[in-house]
Amino acid sequence: LVEGLKRPSKSDPLVQCTNTPSGEHIIAGCGELHIEICLKDLEEEYAKIPIIKSDPVVSYKETVTVEDKSITCLAKSPNKHNRIQIESCVLGNALTDEIESEKIGPKSDAKVRTRRLVDEYEWDANDTKKIWFFGPDN
Repeated sequence: LVEGLKRPSKSDPLVQCTNTPSGEHIIAGCGELHIEICLKDLEEEYAKIPIIKSDPVVSYKETVTVEDKSITCLAKSPNKHNRIQIESCVLGNALTDEIESEKIGPKSDAKVRTRRLVDEYEWDANDTKKIWFFGPDN
């Protein structure tokens, strides 16, 4: 098993294999599908033994650090028929606290949410209608 764990990290530079003091072996990669492929290769090709696996844990750690609106990012679909433009900016601590306490969120009435964002946080009314998602749990 230990020799088998060394091989995925040699063949794929995005894979990291570590051991914990409890004896647990951790394989880190670029997402759930990447880890599943690595575990399949480990079990069938490298270690050639059955492996007891837990569910993968995926952590996302991205944030916006620029105070003003950032540069508009443009992405096009492969067939060039669809385009998406994205701008991002920091929400601020007060609004972040309200979202985390669910005072403002996907379950709140859209008109009330728009009015609060415009009045209390100086958002543009059109921007409030373009919110796609509020976080990982909704």
